[in-house]
Amino acid sequence: MLRYLFSVAALGVVAIWNPALVVAPVKADQVAMTSDANIPNDLNYLLYTPEDYETSEESYPLVVWLHGGGQSGDNIDDVRSSGLPKIIEQGLDAPFLAVSPQNPSEQLLYPIEKVKNVVDELMSEYRVDPSRIYLMGYSRGGFGAWAMAQQYPETFAAVVPIAGGGVRHYLNRTNEQAAFWVFHGSEDDVIPLSDSVVLYERLKSLDRDARLTVLDTDHEEIEVLALNNKEMWDWLFQQRLEAASSTSAE
Repeated sequence: MLRYLFSVAALGVVAIWNPALVVAPVKADQVAMTSDANIPNDLNYLLYTPEDYETSEESYPLVVWLHGGGQSGDNIDDVRSSGLPKIIEQGLDAPFLAVSPQNPSEQLLYPIEKVKNVVDELMSEYRVDPSRIYLMGYSRGGFGAWAMAQQYPETFAAVVPIAGGGVRHYLNRTNEQAAFWVFHGSEDDVIPLSDSVVLYERLKSLDRDARLTVLDTDHEEIEVLALNNKEMWDWLFQQRLEAASSTSAE
């Protein structure tokens, strides 16, 4: 018997329970706090206003253009080299306002919160028709367009993603009034066509107003073909958010 008790003690087993030796677990303390750090609204952007803006009292549609990855950085003149800004540089005279923010990162997606801040600033400083704000984006900007349609569903009457992609799960957050026209090239070897198809099919399953145009072209050429599609532009400016229109009239 003594040999057994010695063996138990040698193994470090305490045979008698002593409550004083029990250490209660420390309760984790999580303090609720709020950050007051300000995110600088430091996006560079190009702004186009039609020639008759200064002599008119009318409100104008606003087109938001999100460029592809090749125009990212801190040189705003790079944004002029492609997409809608390039068309404007070539002498476009159209009855709408257009803003083309520059993505400051050459690797990351658009900071869409900052883009939304730019849109809000323009709405407060210019005669923007809130029922006719349109969002267009190509490639990396196409990803931004999908994300903004989900994050800010009350803002955009129409969305035109070109050779982009995104998260299909959150498309149920998009505005039921908003219209979508998706463009993609069948020979796109940068962003797979399936990225657009799966998002389009999700929109259709949600009974959204959506259409998909697939052209026999590559990643670069689809941007040009989509922006030179007259039917798309005619369709675009017919789209309105009735809720935004009635709110602005009050």
